[in-house]
Amino acid sequence: MGILVPVLGLVVTLIVGTGGNAPRGVLAPPSATAGDPTAPGASAATGTPESAAPDETPADDVVTSSSPSPSPSGTSTKVIKRGDFTLTEGSSADLEHGAVGTSVPNPDMAWSGGESFSPLNGRVADSPRGATPGDCAHMLTTFPRATAEMNTGEEGAWFCLPTSANHLAAVEWLGSGDGGMRFHFIVWDTPAPSDDE
Repeated sequence: MGILVPVLGLVVTLIVGTGGNAPRGVLAPPSATAGDPTAPGASAATGTPESAAPDETPADDVVTSSSPSPSPSGTSTKVIKRGDFTLTEGSSADLEHGAVGTSVPNPDMAWSGGESFSPLNGRVADSPRGATPGDCAHMLTTFPRATAEMNTGEEGAWFCLPTSANHLAAVEWLGSGDGGMRFHFIVWDTPAPSDDE
C-alpha cells in the first residue's frame, strides 16, 4: 500500500506530515505560519494595550492589509508584536505596544507630514532585501540615517529601527491613504545593535 523508504528521517516526516483529515498516503499542506514568525502572510495577532491613552489607537484597528510579513530567515526569532497602522500628520507610533496617536508614551517613530518619517530612538536604515533580524541589524550598523524617505513609487519599502525598549523592529511603508501614511510593522525579541557597533 505504501512505498518503503530506507531513510528513517523521511519516513518519520511522512508520518508526522500527514494531516488528520487528509486521506491516507496524501500529505497535508504545510502551515507556513505555524513555526516561523517571519513567514509571509503570517497573521497579526495583537491586542489593545491596557495602558493606552484615550487618543491612542491600537495599530491593528487602524488599517488592515494583506501585505506579507518580512521574508523568512533561516532561524526562528520570537515576534513581540506585528500589525498595520496609519500615521496621520503630527502623530507617532509605539511599535512595542501597537499604539498610535498624538501623545503616545514611548513612541518609536513620528510623521509630521511630507515625504519622510523620523525614528525617535536614534536611527533608521533602509532594508532593500526585505526585513529579517539579521538584515536589519546589519543595515542599522552599516547604513544608519536620521530620517526615512518615503518616495512615491517605492511603496513596499522596508525600514529598520530600534524601539524604545531597544528591540529590533521593521516597518514597511504601504503608501499614503486613509488620511495618512500606512505601514505594516514587526518587532522582534532581538536587541537592536548599539550605535557604536
